[in-house]
Amino acid sequence: LSILKFLGFEQTFKNALTTLPMGGGKGGSDFDPKGKSEGEVMRFCQALMTELYRHLGADTDVPAGDIG
Repeated sequence: LSILKFLGFEQTFKNALTTLPMGGGKGGSDFDPKGKSEGEVMRFCQALMTELYRHLGADTDVPAGDIG
């Protein structure tokens, strides 16, 4: 959790340096796919997206992939 708090603060700080009207945040999961079946991984991903869906949108969040 502490790394997500740091990354969220860092993103907020980086966005504050732009002229864009947005804050910042990060999210994650502690799900470990090692030793899980393909079906278990798929069910986890589908359940995660079902829960995240309501928090995503043009006026709500701007998702971006993790690079690096």
